[in-house]
Amino acid sequence: MPPPCRPTVAMAETGGGADADARPRAVPLQLLAQRQFLLTWLAGAFAGVIRWLDVLAIGVYVLEVTGSALMVALTLFVRMVPMLLFGAVVGAIAELVDRRKLLITGLIGLAGVYGLMGVLALNGSLQIWQMAIGVFLGGVFWSMELPVRRTMIVEIAGLERIGPAMGLDSSTNNLTRMVGPFIGGFVYEMAGLPGTMAIGAALYLVAALLLTFVDYGRAPGAVGTSSILANIIEGLRQVRANRTIAGVLVITVFLNLFGFSYVSMVPVIARQELGLSPFPTGVLMSAEGLGAFIGALLIAFLAQPRRFNQLYLGGAILYLCCIIVFTLSPWFELSLGVLWIGGFGISGFAAMQSALIIAASPPAMRNRIMGVLAMCIGFGPLGILLTGLLADQLGASTAVLITATTGLFAMIGAGLYWPEMRRLREVAPVSGPPAP
Repeated sequence: MPPPCRPTVAMAETGGGADADARPRAVPLQLLAQRQFLLTWLAGAFAGVIRWLDVLAIGVYVLEVTGSALMVALTLFVRMVPMLLFGAVVGAIAELVDRRKLLITGLIGLAGVYGLMGVLALNGSLQIWQMAIGVFLGGVFWSMELPVRRTMIVEIAGLERIGPAMGLDSSTNNLTRMVGPFIGGFVYEMAGLPGTMAIGAALYLVAALLLTFVDYGRAPGAVGTSSILANIIEGLRQVRANRTIAGVLVITVFLNLFGFSYVSMVPVIARQELGLSPFPTGVLMSAEGLGAFIGALLIAFLAQPRRFNQLYLGGAILYLCCIIVFTLSPWFELSLGVLWIGGFGISGFAAMQSALIIAASPPAMRNRIMGVLAMCIGFGPLGILLTGLLADQLGASTAVLITATTGLFAMIGAGLYWPEMRRLREVAPVSGPPAP
C-alpha cells in the first residue's frame, strides 16, 4: 500500500511520449483495494447522496410552501454562496490544520443541523428562515469539501494515478446525483421533509465514522505560511502565472454561472411544463447523474492524460447544448434522455476540473489553489439568482434557455482565448521538492 501522502511528487507537462497512455486499465480497481483510498472515497459518496437528496426535497418543500420559483432559486443560492465567500479562505486554512479532522468536524456538525431541522419539520414549526440557516451551513461544509477531500484523494492515490483517482471520485459524485434525487423524491412522498432530514443526518454520521479510520495527516513540507491572507495571496499569484490553471478557473466560472443554475428550475419545469409529481421529478433529476456516472467510469478506465483538456472543455460544451434542448422539450421521455446525455458531458468537465488544477499546482499550494477553484464554483449562486429573477418574469424554461445559450457562447469564447484547452497536451508526473 502506498503512503497516505506523497508531498514530493508534482505534475508537469511534457512534450509527448506513449508511456502515459500505457497505464494499466486495472488502476481504478487497484485504488479501490487500498483501504485509505476506499474509506475516503466512500465518505464522499455518503455525503454526496445527502447533498442531492435535499436539493430536491428542500426545493419541492419551498415550492409547496411559497409557490414561488424565485424562492426555490434563492434556496439553492443560499446553499452555494458560501463557495464564493469562503472557498479561498478554507483552502488556505486547510494548509494549516489536520484535513481529516476538519472534515470529520464538519460532518458531525451537519448531522446535528439536519437532525434539528427534521425535528422542527416533524413538529410543524420549521420556518423558511430556519431552513435557510441550515442550508447555508451545509454550503459552508461544501466549500470545504472540495479543496480538502479531493486533495486527500489525490495524495492518497499518488499523482501518477490522478486520472483514475479523479475519474472514480467523479463517478461517485455523479452517481449520488442520480441516487440522491431518486431517494429524495421517494422518501419525500412517503415521509415528507422530516424523513429526508433524518436520512441526511444519519448518512453524515456514517461519513464521519468512515473518516475516523483513515490514516491521514498534513503532508510534511506541504504547509504554507502561518498567515491565512498570505496563503491566499500566494495562491492567486500562482493562478495568474499559469495559463492552464487560469483557463480551467474561467471555464468553471462560466459553467457555474450559466449552466448549473438550471438545476434550481428542474422542480419548477417538471411541475409547470411536464406536470410531474415529486417522485418522477426525482427520476428526471437523476437522469443527468446516471449519464455522468457512466461517463466518469469510462474516464477512470480509459481516459488518456493527453486528452484531459479536451475532455474538460468538450464536456462543458456538450452539457450546455443538452440543457438548451431540455428547455425546449415538451415530453418527459425526451427530457429524460437529453439530461442523460448531458451527464456524459458533465462527467468530463467534473473529472478533469480537479485533475487539471492539482496537476498544474506546486505541491505546497494545492489546497490554496483548490480553494480558489471552490471560490470560482461559488459563482453558481449568482447564476441561480439571475435564473430565478428571469423565471419570475419570463417563466422557468425561457430563463434557463437564455442562461444556457449565454453560457455556450461564453464557453466557445474561452476555447478560442485558451487554445491549449483544445489541444492534445501530455501530462506526466515528475519528482521534485515541494514549492517553498
